[in-house]
Amino acid sequence: MMHPQIEDEEIIERYVRNQLPDEERKAFEEHFFGCDDCFEKLQVAERFVAGVRDAARRGTLSGEVEGRSPGWISSSWLVPAFGVSACAALLLAAFSGWMYFSQMPKMRQRLDQSAVELRAQQQARAALEQQIAGSIQPEANLPLVMLQSTRDVQAPPNEVSVPPGAKHVVLWVEVPAGKSNRYRLQVDTADNRPVETLDNLQRNSYGALAVSLPVETLQPGDYRIRLSTQEPSPASLLGEYRLRIHRP
Repeated sequence: MMHPQIEDEEIIERYVRNQLPDEERKAFEEHFFGCDDCFEKLQVAERFVAGVRDAARRGTLSGEVEGRSPGWISSSWLVPAFGVSACAALLLAAFSGWMYFSQMPKMRQRLDQSAVELRAQQQARAALEQQIAGSIQPEANLPLVMLQSTRDVQAPPNEVSVPPGAKHVVLWVEVPAGKSNRYRLQVDTADNRPVETLDNLQRNSYGALAVSLPVETLQPGDYRIRLSTQEPSPASLLGEYRLRIHRP
């Protein structure tokens, strides 16, 4: 939020009167966290309005002034429109308002603390994004295994050797057309302990599913992989595969 917008749209006056939508109110609060000028104007406006209300309650101001809409406060927050006595009353009201808002330093302290916490969150998020970006590096010569379905426990399993330094293993599964729009791939150990479940998979342009799994989840040993339809329901099993992971 920029100063021209704050002045043209009377943001400070509308904020004091609680007439800002939530989105604009939050944007203005974020702005005056770091803007001493706007924060000072806000303090003056709030003290003035509170003083006017206090003076109205005391009967210092006439009913005409009391009922006047706060919109008469311009971006300079006061246009001379009263005589000497009215100005004196307004000064008294402003002083009363200043006394009323003697707790504003505490509010400023809380706002400053919120700004510090917000900056800390932003820095933590930036560090996390940088860490994620650094971990996503191109990887050449990925180990790939083309899975062949079998229910014969005597048949040899699909095997793949994971070289040192590899971070992912690619599973390639041929899927007949027209079976489903979405697929699920479940990876379990040979003793049925779940390792990974991948949902909402779609066939690629070659009519197959290509899935990348992190090597750290696939320790050397035997695994059972099941492919099933997911959409439309009900789900049905399409194939079961055996996989053996080797490491040199």
